[in-house]
Amino acid sequence: MISNVASSQHGDDTVRTTPVRNPLNIESLASWMVNSPSPVLQSLLFGFDGRSITQDGNWLQERLQVKQFGFGQSNPTYLLIINNLPHRNDALKIVLRRKPNKIAHPSSHALHREYRVLESLLRYNKELEQQQHQAFDKSVPIPTPYAYCKDETILGAEFYLMEFVQGRIFVDPRMPSIRSEEERTEAFKDALRVLANIHNVPWWLIGLEKHGGRTSGKDKTNPTYIQRQVLRLLQITSKQSELMMKGSDSHDVKKVEESIRHIAEVLSQHASLCPNPFGLLHGDYKIDNLIFHPTEPRVIAVLDWELSTMGDGYCDLANFCMIYFMPSIEKGWGVAGLGDMKLEGTGILTRPQVISTYCQYHDNYHDKARQSNERLTTDTNMTTPVDCNEAMAWAGFYLSFLFFKNCVIVQGVAQRAESGVASSAVASKVAGLLPEMVRLTKHILKEFPPPKSQLKSNL
Repeated sequence: MISNVASSQHGDDTVRTTPVRNPLNIESLASWMVNSPSPVLQSLLFGFDGRSITQDGNWLQERLQVKQFGFGQSNPTYLLIINNLPHRNDALKIVLRRKPNKIAHPSSHALHREYRVLESLLRYNKELEQQQHQAFDKSVPIPTPYAYCKDETILGAEFYLMEFVQGRIFVDPRMPSIRSEEERTEAFKDALRVLANIHNVPWWLIGLEKHGGRTSGKDKTNPTYIQRQVLRLLQITSKQSELMMKGSDSHDVKKVEESIRHIAEVLSQHASLCPNPFGLLHGDYKIDNLIFHPTEPRVIAVLDWELSTMGDGYCDLANFCMIYFMPSIEKGWGVAGLGDMKLEGTGILTRPQVISTYCQYHDNYHDKARQSNERLTTDTNMTTPVDCNEAMAWAGFYLSFLFFKNCVIVQGVAQRAESGVASSAVASKVAGLLPEMVRLTKHILKEFPPPKSQLKSNL
């Protein structure tokens, strides 16, 4: 998803916050936090497990400072800084993620799904830690989830709290603050190692049996993941267009919707034949949704699981590769890519190297899992091995689908910006990308068609 924005200083990998653009009811939030049944949150606030010593939120409200992150058009995201806690020598930092007040489609902004995935992966990582002799690192680094609130009367929408992970977020995939080519290469490779781990998570053992669709790549009698996604995204774009009709030039809105629908028709012609490997998906896997160690080229947390589901892992890989078609931040898109950059001598992997490296990590996982007697890796039949030649051949198709998906997402940003509820500091700028996104999607679909396919549509 096109979501995070570059900081005001090119090359800065710190996490930028802004003044609060979408205000919170601090009094209500503080009262809910001190009365939350979450033992983790109670321990953070009061230094022990169990309920708080007070049900009065005033003392927390006096200590609470709120900032809003500059990224995230989809769900407003805030940094809560709590000072002067008696049991701490430093300030407590907590991240709050909240749904927007207006939602175009019920499946959008699925924070409850995001939180459930984080809880399941936390259990998975803890069980891995208890294994004395791991054959290899299978963990998926995430921020620790603290508490979820379904009560919309607290902040006007559902929200949850999670750990603030201190590290580097590279909003610019060129990673200019990394001085070594070798470290830049290792950073890209580690991102792909973590992605392979995600796709091989034993979802059937960690509480994700009902997470998303259940149609595996081995079942050819049911629609593929992309077939289902295209239909769902068409429903979303219709609803968004309907909402935009009320305040925009209806001719322009209809023209964009028609282009999106035409792309969907072309994708649908080939979606039934795509490889469709099955496993846990992140849903928006990319460099700027990862937190890297403050000084080392390794991933320490994967963010933004809102779009996570069960489905085709090549979609995550294609999402990661979108940066190779996006221009650099200086071009003014508001998002950063590598499309106009010469990669030789930078240490940044090329797109074919990204695909082959991912496949290598995926294959290594399955090879080592077969040699292991560990409970969390023995049933490799439940996850799908990948074929590198197949992944290369279908890479353009998956890229086209991901750009189509992002056309719908950017259309949603435009709709929320128009209605005044967009949560990003640069939502209007991102919304203006929609015509260019549609053009680029058509270009990729023509230049990189599916294998043995001749597209006859008038793209």
